[in-house]
Amino acid sequence: MEQKIIGILFLLSVNTTLIAQNHFTVEVSRLVADKGYVYFGLFDKKSAFLNEDAAFANAKVKATGTKVSYTFKNLPVGDYAVAVYQDENNNERCDKNMIGYPTEGFGFSNNYKPKFSAPKFDDVKINIKNSTKTNISLIGN
Repeated sequence: MEQKIIGILFLLSVNTTLIAQNHFTVEVSRLVADKGYVYFGLFDKKSAFLNEDAAFANAKVKATGTKVSYTFKNLPVGDYAVAVYQDENNNERCDKNMIGYPTEGFGFSNNYKPKFSAPKFDDVKINIKNSTKTNISLIGN
């Protein structure tokens, strides 16, 4: 009986480990070459989308060349949305004009191109399982 319990616990621990082995690589192109950093926000909830303080995960990568990538590791299976921007002047924010439109390069998963407002979570969500990769081409550069 004790061996059965140990066997079941082992299988559960292996299964839990496999669940968390989902990686999401985001490649960002159309950067202004070698200027500033690219900020990545990963969101897993509609209610948190585009609220940087409520992101599931954040990352910052130095802009080298015209393309960078970042991999979010060990994610639970589910829907995620990504928002990125290039902070060309290193002031740690996405600069905007008088009407609130970004003046530095930005983008969203699914290469969503906003027309009159920011996208909704459902417009840009991607289902993550196993290893998933997406490409985002910056807007405004």
